[in-house]
Amino acid sequence: MNRAAAMKRLSAGVKTPGIIGSVALGALVLAAAALGTGMVLAPERTPAIAAQAAPFSAIPTASETFDDARQVQVRAEIAPELTLTLAAAGRITRSTCIPGATIGSGSSPVTVDDRPTFALATSVPLWRDLSSGTKGEDVRSLQEELTRLGYEVTADGVYGKGTTTAIAALSKQLGVAKPAGALAVASVLWLPAPSVAIKTCPLAVGSASPGDVPFATTDGGLLSLHLKDAPTGITPGERVASYAGVSAPIAEDGSITDPALLDAVRRSPAFIMSQMPDAPEGGGGLQVSFALAEPVTVTVVPPGALFALSAGRGCVRSAGAKLPVTVVASSLGRTFVTFEEGQTPPPSVDPAPVDPGATCG
Repeated sequence: MNRAAAMKRLSAGVKTPGIIGSVALGALVLAAAALGTGMVLAPERTPAIAAQAAPFSAIPTASETFDDARQVQVRAEIAPELTLTLAAAGRITRSTCIPGATIGSGSSPVTVDDRPTFALATSVPLWRDLSSGTKGEDVRSLQEELTRLGYEVTADGVYGKGTTTAIAALSKQLGVAKPAGALAVASVLWLPAPSVAIKTCPLAVGSASPGDVPFATTDGGLLSLHLKDAPTGITPGERVASYAGVSAPIAEDGSITDPALLDAVRRSPAFIMSQMPDAPEGGGGLQVSFALAEPVTVTVVPPGALFALSAGRGCVRSAGAKLPVTVVASSLGRTFVTFEEGQTPPPSVDPAPVDPGATCG
């Protein structure tokens, strides 16, 4: 082999490893790129704990006492200043008359010659002696007041056995030595309202009363409260009014005449402000609580558990069973419901069906 041929072969032998190395390096780069691409594009594997997660489960319920309490505005009826006349003649041996205090119907604010008098608020002032068989509107008004005071009397305008029994019981309660069923007009101190606030007391203990003389003057106190507007959308049931911890029934006409509640209102800063000369007529913003007399037990469920709602009724599901409910109220993402009579509220409810047309059937 000549020198030129040897040099050519040697040159070819030197280049061969370089080509192989370059190819190998390129292969490694491509492999790395492919691996990197695979790491980016390959889907994430679902963790075993997530793959085994349970579907949306039942929702626990809770029981609560619900009184549907809400604040309502009331209008105050104020009595004009009035003189309370003592019909009985004799020596004043006891008196509870104190300026600033109150006299309530059914009480005995004064005793004359050891005979307690009866303070009674009647729509018709009593003007004659009443006994068994007496008839008239004055008798009816007495019967209505006795009923309000808690006695079982029929307001039929006839002074019968029920009225006689009630007057005898009231007489005994007020300390009459020999209670009788008749009612002498001289033993009655007529009140214009169930509770009146006293301004002055002209007759002191020990003074003599000739009869039909002023015993006290009222300060034009609070006669009654009246609901301005009855709330709508309330839970059915008898209602009571409450103020400063004192509760009282509400009459069918929306009036409140309970002496204890009226006294609590009368002493409040809100009422005092409402009677200022520049205050709105009728009590301004005076409010009382308006609630069920007997609270009901409700079951609390999430709104998302209800379906097939119509006119306040609907359904929930529990353990797959459909249970009819009545919606009582809802507040802050909670719905209060009652179940049909005999149905025990379930401990939990299921989410409502996805189908918007689902029915209770």
